[in-house]
Amino acid sequence: MDLKSIKAIYRFIKSTDIVEIEVEGEGGKVRLRRGTPGLGAQTDELGTYEGSGAAPVAAPAAAAPAPVETADNIEIIASPMVGTFYRASSPDAASFVEIGSVVRSGHPLCIIEAMKLMNEVESEYNGKIVSILVENGQPVEYGEPLFHVEVSK
Repeated sequence: MDLKSIKAIYRFIKSTDIVEIEVEGEGGKVRLRRGTPGLGAQTDELGTYEGSGAAPVAAPAAAAPAPVETADNIEIIASPMVGTFYRASSPDAASFVEIGSVVRSGHPLCIIEAMKLMNEVESEYNGKIVSILVENGQPVEYGEPLFHVEVSK
């Protein structure tokens, strides 16, 4: 089961009253569960993917988290996907950035591993890293803040 199929299933259940669905195919199976506010269930979509050597995956959240108030020149770089956060390209490599690192737009900041694919997250701003909000190797959600960047003027 590929990501395109999983996304199609997600769009399907989002447009219906279905709360949970499990679909099995050649490459594994996927289960998507949708919470309903007010019924005591979880309010975000969760999914698991089970197949040979597959990693867990969650469906995109229905809404982005509430914005965090920061200083005027501090911007947040958030996770573009669900996955595992890595500060370096390999365990023995140096971190892409440290607190105090000066970055330019397009500079790699970290890697998010999702379904065994390594996705580089790049800076959207020119500035200085003032905080790293996630520990190396920790799971992250879509929209979860990863870095605070003091934007250069």
